[in-house]
Amino acid sequence: MMFEAITEKFVPNSKASAQSYRVKIGVFQGWVSVLVNGILFVLKLAIGLAVGAVSVIADAIHTLSDVISSSVVIWGFKQSEKPPDVEHPYGHGRAEYIATLIIAILLVVAGIEFIQEAVERIQNPEPVSSEWWMVAALGVTILLKELTARYAEFLSSKIASGTLHADAWHHRTDAISSLLVVVALVAGNYGYPAVDGWAGLGVALFLIFTGFEIAKEAVDDLIGKPPTSEEVDAIRQIVMSVDGVLGAHDITVHSYGHDKFASVHVEIDADSTTANAHDISEVVESRLTEALGVEPTIHLDPVHPGNPLVKQVRDFLEKRWSNDERVKDIHDIRVVETDNHHVILFGINVKVGMSQGEIVACCQAMERDLQSRFNGFEINIKVSPIYRF
Repeated sequence: MMFEAITEKFVPNSKASAQSYRVKIGVFQGWVSVLVNGILFVLKLAIGLAVGAVSVIADAIHTLSDVISSSVVIWGFKQSEKPPDVEHPYGHGRAEYIATLIIAILLVVAGIEFIQEAVERIQNPEPVSSEWWMVAALGVTILLKELTARYAEFLSSKIASGTLHADAWHHRTDAISSLLVVVALVAGNYGYPAVDGWAGLGVALFLIFTGFEIAKEAVDDLIGKPPTSEEVDAIRQIVMSVDGVLGAHDITVHSYGHDKFASVHVEIDADSTTANAHDISEVVESRLTEALGVEPTIHLDPVHPGNPLVKQVRDFLEKRWSNDERVKDIHDIRVVETDNHHVILFGINVKVGMSQGEIVACCQAMERDLQSRFNGFEINIKVSPIYRF
């Protein structure tokens, strides 16, 4: 594949760490974008000034914003490479999200600034006459920008980078806006100068829409997004493959750029020795690190799988509640049975999006159901936070 060959030639995948290679890819794409956009900006601006078309000048400024945003891409990847320090103990990985947000803001600002000029040109159209070689030259820029966008998208998928994905769309919006500009120039040559203003307005609105879409993704990353179901399933399968593990639940994943930190509650037999429990947690941590590259924290939950009453409770809950869409997981089933206390305790994960009232109603229904079967027992249900899976 052409993209793969180009990447291997200029950024060979050496024995450097995955993070170092990721940064090199991001910086390389940034410089490619700066070079391409710098050339296209000069070409578009020259044509726009020569013709006097607001749509072409707006498109040139859009390309200039690509130069700036590509410089931000380089900055973001350089920042993410910095090691953790006292002020940033989790590293600088989220600098990449900030770079993405800056790109989005630049798009929105550029769009807003051109709305007024475009509306004025619609109300007071000016004759637009261009040479056909100018139209052809802008057509070539469309192909070049789309090619650059596809290469950025290729590199984005190669290193799983939201910043390069945003940069790819920045290139693609420039290609689409250039297409509108070509239409405006052709229309101007045939006596429809108002199309220039409408094309400029279309470019401006497209800039704003794309900027908001990219900003939303960046803000979600900065605030914190839940892990994908594939990530959760992969973690659970790895944990459950370790000898001595009876269950895995309350999985939490925090992302700091490419670095991920995970915590997992692991059920083990309460009769295990402390040394054996420690060995199990060590094996779980090492397997998660090796397979997924995450930094794990393991919380051990001792349970009594051999207790007959625990088994009865588990079987009852499995039969009565495993198909209830509100309850995603039931775990940590314990029974306290002394002279003074008769308590059934367990935890649940509920469906995302349930209101507090719906959660309370679900727990009350489970309590009534259990008490009808295990008369005289107090039911204690712990509901996990929504960020645990």
